[in-house]
Amino acid sequence: MAKNDVPRPKEDLFSRLTGRREAAVALSILLVLPVLLFYATVLGDKQFMGHDTVQWRASAESIFEHRAEHDGEDPLWTSSMFGGMPAYTVHVAKSVPHLDNMVFDRLRVIWPAVPFWVLLGGAYLFFILMGFRPLAASLGAIFIGFTTYIPIIIGAGHNTKFIAYSYIPWMLAGYWMMTRSEKRWWGFFLFAVACTLNFRAGHPQVTYYFIYLFAGLFLYDSWRHYSSQELARWGKTTALIAAAVILAFLGTAEQYLKLMEYSPYSIRGGSAIAGDATPGGLTLEYAFSWSQGILETLTLLVPNLYGGDSGLAYWGEKPGTSGPHYLGAVAFLLFLIGLLRSRRTVRFLFLAVGLLTLTFSWGYNFPLNELWFNILPGFDKFRTPEMWLIVTVVTFSVIALFGIETIFDLFKKGKEGLKVLYLPAGISLAAGILILAASGLVLSFESERERAQISQQIAAQSDLSPDNRQVQQQTTRFIDTRLKPERRELARNDTFRYLLLVGGAILMIYFYFQAKISGSFMLLSLLVLAALDLLTVGNRYISDHALVDRQLEITDVVEMQASPVDSYLGEAVQSPDGYPYRVFPLDDNPFNNAVPSYFYPSLGGYSGAKLSVIQDLIDEGLFTGQYGLNLAALDMLNVRYISARRNIPLPGYEEVHSANDHRVFENQNVMPKAWFADSIRYAGSPLEAFGMIQPQEEFDPRQTAVVEGAAPGGIDVSPDSEATIRIDSYNDRRISLDVERSEPGFLVLSEIYYPPGWTALLNGEEVPIYKTNYLLRGVPVPAGRHELRLEFHPRSHILGSQISWAANLIQWLIGLGLLAVWWRRR
Repeated sequence: MAKNDVPRPKEDLFSRLTGRREAAVALSILLVLPVLLFYATVLGDKQFMGHDTVQWRASAESIFEHRAEHDGEDPLWTSSMFGGMPAYTVHVAKSVPHLDNMVFDRLRVIWPAVPFWVLLGGAYLFFILMGFRPLAASLGAIFIGFTTYIPIIIGAGHNTKFIAYSYIPWMLAGYWMMTRSEKRWWGFFLFAVACTLNFRAGHPQVTYYFIYLFAGLFLYDSWRHYSSQELARWGKTTALIAAAVILAFLGTAEQYLKLMEYSPYSIRGGSAIAGDATPGGLTLEYAFSWSQGILETLTLLVPNLYGGDSGLAYWGEKPGTSGPHYLGAVAFLLFLIGLLRSRRTVRFLFLAVGLLTLTFSWGYNFPLNELWFNILPGFDKFRTPEMWLIVTVVTFSVIALFGIETIFDLFKKGKEGLKVLYLPAGISLAAGILILAASGLVLSFESERERAQISQQIAAQSDLSPDNRQVQQQTTRFIDTRLKPERRELARNDTFRYLLLVGGAILMIYFYFQAKISGSFMLLSLLVLAALDLLTVGNRYISDHALVDRQLEITDVVEMQASPVDSYLGEAVQSPDGYPYRVFPLDDNPFNNAVPSYFYPSLGGYSGAKLSVIQDLIDEGLFTGQYGLNLAALDMLNVRYISARRNIPLPGYEEVHSANDHRVFENQNVMPKAWFADSIRYAGSPLEAFGMIQPQEEFDPRQTAVVEGAAPGGIDVSPDSEATIRIDSYNDRRISLDVERSEPGFLVLSEIYYPPGWTALLNGEEVPIYKTNYLLRGVPVPAGRHELRLEFHPRSHILGSQISWAANLIQWLIGLGLLAVWWRRR
């Protein structure tokens, strides 16, 4: 090629920027963009109160009340949801200080700007360490930070998920420093601190998903060092990586020792009555809910291809969605350039991890995922497979940055370099054209799920069968005339939008090769295109329903969502014996709504980590029997009231209050908080015990207790009509009872059985607590008058706090030591 075929780089104001000034411009852009997207909350008079935020605050009310009444003591247990569960699955104060509760929490008034800046700053640093220039690093940070999944989860109130994600780039930066620079100790410190903050965010699902990226990097680097015969150096680096992870785990022992202790008893640990169906994890059906459709993955390029968010427009395979995962048109073009033309072999590692997590996101739509579910450690602990796409977006964004690097390398080859870009540019344009064609010829713009739902609704209105021919014709007419035209229009408009953005990006790259604009101006142009693309799409999915006036307290928002009978029930549940009864709120999806638990102890609630015994009852033993409800179970669970929107003809229940269309029914046969059983049936297994408490067994908890874990006949029980029980004190941390009997007996306490941490003291001496009636607690009581105290003091809480203090102190001492060495060298 002739020398003059290589154009001279165009010089302008941007090309004359020094490294520091370019970095200042790049960082300024990253500082401003979150403010633009979330102006209403950062600088305006609004604040986010997403669904999950409101649900969390409602479920945590009893925890805050306990702290207020007991001089700041954490209850560690809460009886407000599902009959009772450890409070640290809902909320627990972090007693060990770190950057999150010392600095970041104090800036929540401008939420979500601070975690966004953390995320973008970490991504920027990671890309700088990879060798990219500042503007390119800023572009990569935009790809990672503004994928539409982020504003979606912020609007939904998935705050801990976003915070955990914001530390991932810092973990990557620390890993990169340890493995590819001479500042390995600085990398160690950064990696340890970032890991600690990620763990402290309290969303292990995010951490688990990105383990696959770090595992891939580690295997790639192991092979790289093996090939270059640098195993000794790699051994030292591996030791540093392991030490950082261990230090981070120790630094969060305060949280995770308790959760590790809890996990086997939660739905994450499987069901004791399901046999081999859930051997220590979630069921396949539950875990794979919200699986991404295979073709729906094209929303990474065309966000409205499947209708966008939930409602009449969405027609994907998921039961509903708040919006699609969107990578961006500019990112996809650069991804293709990086994949097809970059010389960096590490791109194949990022591609492999990205494709692997992409297939994971398909859940039950991809056959191999059932195999992974059964054999990969931890895979069966989490649900919502579509969330795997956050890893895919990060890995593909890295490859997109390789594309930027490749463009600058190819520029040196002039016209020959430009020709090399024809293939990726052509593929990116062809993808849009094919999607445009498919939207008219291949895509159906309807789903079997919604067709069945619409048929059922029409059939119910017409008093006909859903399979009736007339019903099916009306269903088809409704879908064809009301739904499909709008869906096609949304898909077509976004596909044209994609082609316009890709065409604009290609034009900027072409102008750069023709020396009409500088490389810096090209980068800025791509950056502006990407920011406009991602911010405008992201803005679609910031729900107005999640925004409320800044003056409102979160408790105000919770109370605004209360049902008309919640206030009445909040007062009615209080018993004269000093404890509250429970309520079964059937009027609004009881097992997916924590608002009632703000007002009173509820048999329902909102949690993805319930105790497995209560989930077993909900799934298999509650909605059963002659009347459609297991009345004996409600009696023994101390349920005094049921709220509903219709009449409930149950024996022993009387309507005592109504407001609007909500009714309250009182259980005339409710059992007290504690009682003595006249006899005991011994169960050899949880499954046997569960069967014994079913209505068909004519189970009466007033007469009989079903006990697990004791030898048949091992507990001395005699009827005693004169026996008395008095509740002296009752709260979430301790329960005190005064009991008196003339004969030995067995006391049943209407509190959920959970062995770690709960102890029973009879006159100051520890006595066993037996799992009773499958999900309650039972204690043998000898003849005489006794004080029985039950206290919750999990050893994991005390030990975890001590370990966390020590580990975090070590972290900061290492940081101070590194600063001291740096200062002396200066």
